[in-house]
Amino acid sequence: MSNLANIYAELLRRYGDHYTIAYSAPPSYLIRLIGAHEAAGKMIYVYNENRKGGTTISTTPTKLLMQSERERRPNNGVDLDLTGSPLKDDCVVDAIGDLSLADLNIVNRNPWRQDEEYHRGQPADKARAIICSEHFQQAGDGQGSVWFLCDGSDHNQTMLLQYEFNPKHFSRGIVSYAGVLPSYMVTSQSLVRQHGMAGALETFIENCYQVNPSMTLRFNWSTTAALPLLVDLSAGNLVLNQTFRVSDCGPLTDDFMNQLRILIYIREDILNYHSDEKAGRMRDPVYRCGSGIDMDELRESINKTMTEVSGFTDVFTDGHAENDIEEVVQQAKLRRVTDLTDKLWELLKCCSSYKDLKIAFNMLFQCAVRCNIVNMPTNKNRLAEIISNLANSRLAMPCLSGAEPLELLLEIGLEKVYKDYEFIFTESKICSTSLLKGSTTAATETDAGNELPKLRKSLHNAVRGDTAPSGAGAGGMRKTLLHNSADSKQAAGKFQNGDAGGFKNSTFDEKDSLMSISKLFQIHCTLEHILMIHINLNLPNVYADVCTQLLNKSPRQLECIDDQVSDVVDIQLSAHYVREHLDGKDPHSRHITMKSSNKFRELTTTFYFNLENICPPDLVQCFQSDDKEMVKERTYHSWLYRKIRTLK
Repeated sequence: MSNLANIYAELLRRYGDHYTIAYSAPPSYLIRLIGAHEAAGKMIYVYNENRKGGTTISTTPTKLLMQSERERRPNNGVDLDLTGSPLKDDCVVDAIGDLSLADLNIVNRNPWRQDEEYHRGQPADKARAIICSEHFQQAGDGQGSVWFLCDGSDHNQTMLLQYEFNPKHFSRGIVSYAGVLPSYMVTSQSLVRQHGMAGALETFIENCYQVNPSMTLRFNWSTTAALPLLVDLSAGNLVLNQTFRVSDCGPLTDDFMNQLRILIYIREDILNYHSDEKAGRMRDPVYRCGSGIDMDELRESINKTMTEVSGFTDVFTDGHAENDIEEVVQQAKLRRVTDLTDKLWELLKCCSSYKDLKIAFNMLFQCAVRCNIVNMPTNKNRLAEIISNLANSRLAMPCLSGAEPLELLLEIGLEKVYKDYEFIFTESKICSTSLLKGSTTAATETDAGNELPKLRKSLHNAVRGDTAPSGAGAGGMRKTLLHNSADSKQAAGKFQNGDAGGFKNSTFDEKDSLMSISKLFQIHCTLEHILMIHINLNLPNVYADVCTQLLNKSPRQLECIDDQVSDVVDIQLSAHYVREHLDGKDPHSRHITMKSSNKFRELTTTFYFNLENICPPDLVQCFQSDDKEMVKERTYHSWLYRKIRTLK
């Protein structure tokens, strides 16, 4: 537990003019070098900062503009006159950046954070002088570590120095860069010899195999053997770490992600309208998701959709064969939609504006009143109820206002998109519908089913109110669309549009819609993770277990979906599934910690090996060598971390 506030204040007062001092979580490269357990919590980090020569300058644009923003920008003040001297450079840097980076999606793929490229070290002797000074060691009361970044210019290539404040023991650590090492030289004998301390030895090993930049298999185990086995695929704990980035969404699943984006945008426009309405700014809502459709063509499509027989659902399997997950996803994109509101979602979302969307709903209601609807809706949403009641002459034609068209569209879209994912997971036989819905969706459906029980009963069979008083007059009152019960009024209080009395055109709820979209995004991410496993490892036996692990988690609240959104998961797997994939291969990184202790002191030696340099290239001077380029064998960058703890 880190509690260094007083020490941080004292160091900042004494050394803040000469060094950058941060009291925060450790840098990413330090976490990898010493281990997440050792680097847990906040720490004090002392380093120099150089913002003049970082590699970020050559790789990161100063400003990126969205396409719509560039179109609205009035020529950027650039004279479009083409006359002038060819020797005079009149171009604007911003304009060049906009043109060259317009369609690029720049993502930092380095193992370090971009702000860490500005970190610079100091000579190790200066850092040691500060640590050994009396005023530093008596800087204040607290518990935790202070780290100094060094430049690696000394003989031992010292990279980091650690001083740990603790009232019970004295502890110091040092991280040095051990250079480039061929993989065959990483042996138990050499590591035990470098550890040096005799006595009982406990070793903790973590080997990471990188399948691709987004997938890493992590083996970890511990042993008390005198010469530990450094590679063991038959024992230990196996975790698959995967990262799905929205920007990496491929052609196979891009249509489903686009549907989620549309739902997010519709909800955002609804909330913006309600916010402006409460603030007294009266305006029409905005609908910005449609590609545009001719209104006459839309009228004809609506009439055809409501009057034609929907037919049977396409059957893609024989009920026994195991389907390839990629094939099922492709089938889901081509599946025949049967329910009326699902078909209407495909039509109505194409409207180019809010005005067209409102006209489309009027067309829909007129058709429901005048036409003989063959394809009656079976979905349980408000639009389906309105259409059924209009067709059965139990409801006057509604006049939608405000955000109601958007709210109805959002509701049928949520249901249709869920059915797409339900088709994929059930047809591929990797997940049950109960797991797919989750406790949140199930609870929402239960609440929705209990909100208006008397009203729904009256819609279908016009029964008398079950909760009416026992008096003869009161018991004879028939519940209709315009007479809500007290329970209905109480439940309707959470709806944001309309008053409590009467039949509501929309049942939009801000929290429920957020939970539904968040759950759909969780389901989509689960699908992406399964596809990653299928394409790169082909482990069909683990898909069901992966679904259970990922879908049982609470979905994170998601207000927007852009290319920067990512989903990082750790999936527990059995080692025997991947043994044949990794047999004979060198790990991408190795983290080996050896511990020995006696009555007076404890020595911890951590060896970290990685095929790549995990530190920014300008962090310390010792990274400027080209040793790795000169060695033909498979080589590791290696670091050594020693920590000695003694009693005070």
